[in-house]
Amino acid sequence: MILAIDLGNTNIVIGLFSNKKLLCQWRWPTSKLKLPKIKAKLEKVIVASVVPAMNGKLKKAIKKQYNCNAFFVTAQNIPGLKVKLKNKQEIGADRVVDALAAYTLYKGPLVIVDFGTATTFDAISAKGEYLGGAIAPGVILARDALYEQAAKLPKIEIKPPKNIIGKNTVAAMRSGLVYGYVAMVEGMIKRLKSEILNPKYETKSKSKNRNLKVVATGGLAPLICKYTKVVDRIDNNLTLKGLRIIAEKLIGTCD
Repeated sequence: MILAIDLGNTNIVIGLFSNKKLLCQWRWPTSKLKLPKIKAKLEKVIVASVVPAMNGKLKKAIKKQYNCNAFFVTAQNIPGLKVKLKNKQEIGADRVVDALAAYTLYKGPLVIVDFGTATTFDAISAKGEYLGGAIAPGVILARDALYEQAAKLPKIEIKPPKNIIGKNTVAAMRSGLVYGYVAMVEGMIKRLKSEILNPKYETKSKSKNRNLKVVATGGLAPLICKYTKVVDRIDNNLTLKGLRIIAEKLIGTCD
């Protein structure tokens, strides 16, 4: 059994795997830092964390509850992925885990769009190299910022309006948040594709490299991607799958 833990800024998502099968999944607010009770013996516990301040607490909780030392993935120690960045400490663990998962499952070249606290775009070459990416505010973060910073704007439920032209404030905000992010995704994919397929990263003679895939993940991926054709696949368990793939590459078991 492998326990995969994705510690994000908003939520902690945990998956229990038996071989390649995801048996159970849990999700709680990160602030609670809760771990599930598991009776089965764990072979490995593997973590992707973007909240460094909570790593020590999580490490102790895992050791106490499961009597196991967890492996914390970083861009510096991830097996099977070449990270083409000078300062690897800057990149979030979840992004390199997603990159490895997407390349292993779907091959490259790739763009991964993650609709999390931030909306991130990650570029992977046909050779499986992590090239870098882009970061924008997440949809919920943008919604909350509008509510908090603009006196007349309400806190709304994020869902598509009937028309792009909003006839009232709520409809206009929904249009901006949903269709605005759809337009951003389409524009960013077009620009990223042009750069990823540049001869700097790929050889023009290899025609197969022109078939760039776009994989989306994150809670709002189904909503935003419903209104665009540039996304080839939605995989909301991409990070957990990536952690499982990494765990399989590691030598040894829980000790």
